[in-house]
Amino acid sequence: MNKRLISQSTYNVSKWSGGETTEVFLFPPEGQFKLNEFDYRVSTAKVAMAESTFSNLPGYKRIIMSLDNPLELHHKDDSNFRKEKLAPFQTDYFCGSDETKSFGRCTDFNLIYSPKYGGEMKTKLSEEVIKLQKKVVYVLYALQDIVLTSTKDNENIHVSKGDSLLIEDIQEIEQLTIDSSVKNSNPVLVEVSIR
Repeated sequence: MNKRLISQSTYNVSKWSGGETTEVFLFPPEGQFKLNEFDYRVSTAKVAMAESTFSNLPGYKRIIMSLDNPLELHHKDDSNFRKEKLAPFQTDYFCGSDETKSFGRCTDFNLIYSPKYGGEMKTKLSEEVIKLQKKVVYVLYALQDIVLTSTKDNENIHVSKGDSLLIEDIQEIEQLTIDSSVKNSNPVLVEVSIR
């Protein structure tokens, strides 16, 4: 198993029509998001406008959640219209080719991936467990300062708020226990998995 800490100081920050986006991880590393030349991308964005239009990304699937405020999404394809009202930390899955508009200012978190992969995104609380599966890539984004402890060898991995841990090449099933000083019902980590 390979583990790599990714510092937020190395994230790629750019502008989009609704505000500012921060690329947490792009695969393959030599890919280019702007040219749709990538397999999957994990990012977070500050939505500064009350109404925003998402970039059109045909050929990709998307998952989004707000990290702080309610978010309303309108999706339209050739034959359907769908409206979703998301509370913070709820996810919405949709096609990159949908005409998508968002309503509400928030900080969101995103996974964009090729349909040849399966993607999932969920939050975790302090003292919960992450079950690492073989042949799955994980990007663990820290919403608070956390310590991840391997149940296999008791290794402690410290991940600062805003930083991420990339885990890949998993050879056997393993578990990580999450610890944070935040012990209430607020999530302390976003778990992104790509298989």
